[in-house]
Amino acid sequence: MQGQTLAVRYHIIKHLGGGGFGQTYLAEDKRRSGNPRCVVKQLKPQFTDPQTLEIARRLFTTETDILHQLGTHPQIPELLDHFEENQEFYLVQELIDGRDLSKEITPGQRLNEPEVMAILHEILEILVFVQQHKVIHRDIKPTNLMRRNSDRKIFLIDFGAVKRISTHIVNTTGPNPPTIGIGTNGYMPAEQNNGHPNFGSDIYAVGMTGIEWLTGILPHELPKDANGEIVWRDRTQVSDGFANILKKMVRYHFRDRYQSAAEVLQALNNLRRIRPASTLVSSPNLLTLMSNWTRDHKISLLGLCLAAIFGAAGLFTPEIRKMVGLEAADNLASYDNTAQGIKIKYPDNWTKQEESNAITKEVVQFISPKESDADKFQERLIVTVEPTSNKTLDEYTKLSKEEILKLDKNAKIAEEGESTLAGKSGYRVVYTTKEGDREFKKLNVWTMKNDKAYLITYVAEAGKYDQFLPVVEKMIKSLEVQDSK
Repeated sequence: MQGQTLAVRYHIIKHLGGGGFGQTYLAEDKRRSGNPRCVVKQLKPQFTDPQTLEIARRLFTTETDILHQLGTHPQIPELLDHFEENQEFYLVQELIDGRDLSKEITPGQRLNEPEVMAILHEILEILVFVQQHKVIHRDIKPTNLMRRNSDRKIFLIDFGAVKRISTHIVNTTGPNPPTIGIGTNGYMPAEQNNGHPNFGSDIYAVGMTGIEWLTGILPHELPKDANGEIVWRDRTQVSDGFANILKKMVRYHFRDRYQSAAEVLQALNNLRRIRPASTLVSSPNLLTLMSNWTRDHKISLLGLCLAAIFGAAGLFTPEIRKMVGLEAADNLASYDNTAQGIKIKYPDNWTKQEESNAITKEVVQFISPKESDADKFQERLIVTVEPTSNKTLDEYTKLSKEEILKLDKNAKIAEEGESTLAGKSGYRVVYTTKEGDREFKKLNVWTMKNDKAYLITYVAEAGKYDQFLPVVEKMIKSLEVQDSK
């Protein structure tokens, strides 16, 4: 085939791969300016009798219509052309200049939880689009996930149109047609192996891919229990919330899995919105901390204690106010995000960290300054904006409270009640949680506007929560949400 020109247009450069279902080639399009490269996929029916060819032709037309629709997504290769030549059928698709994830994440290599969540989120967003078109991919795995070099975006490739056509032809030809499953061992669930794939089959494949990246173990090498469930939890360190999502994605029976990619995305977003603070380490005791302080710091601490004893705010010196973050409350900078339609003020000595995170829907974080080299956790305020699917404030509040308790097993709600945010009715929840031997206290305040939820989250070590609360309250009160245009 190399060196040949198909349809007086596509000059074959080299063979890329293939199997019993067909072959794939790299080609140049001689009719387009610059002779851009493309991918040509060949379907060569095993039988060439008129009846078989007519079946193949009809299926080919149906499959290409589907691929045309799917190719409108920015992370699915575009179908450029299709044709029949010499009783063989060809698809011409956009060439993605990049490499598949099996080469980027090699067997045995492990990714951490945030890395896996980010990649799965991107895959699932594509899969939502695929499922909206009532299509089952049937073979999601690292080799069918391409990362484009130019922008690092992930593409879902090889929808298996050639395989499905070939399978259908085999299964409808002859007196006793065999059943041929499409998929890959380890990534393919039981119902798909039996010839009955559904949306849950693709969700299973995405889940197994995530587990592979967390454990460094290929899916077919993981053991199963007596009920056919995958045993993997003891082979990696992962939060309970994320583990529960993956566990549900790869349940043996499809009825026990999420029923759509959209459901999985929602679960991931909910988890990231309330997940515990970043990696934590044990804190030193007060004497160890003070040993690293300067004489001025120790004097300031004495002043702080005196102020607490006498209850006189006027006794706070500028240095003490700066140490506890109060001076920053008097010097506020402004953050304006026109894309999200929000404005908020923050202490000018806090670090602003814009997120634009597709997984968490976090927009920006404001992180307090380190008090000393021994300060291992810096208090922070996070602003999140997420779509609400037309939920009311009461519905969103009920869901959010349930998720706090369900996804964080250490969470205990300390106080809650109606509140105000950005001039609108909202709700406020304060809860405590633990990670290892560290205790944290969190404040969540949310409201609804423009079919979105606007959420502010304040995270602090339990012992420092009250210390920074005056600053945080001033930040919360400053939030402005613009009306949608």
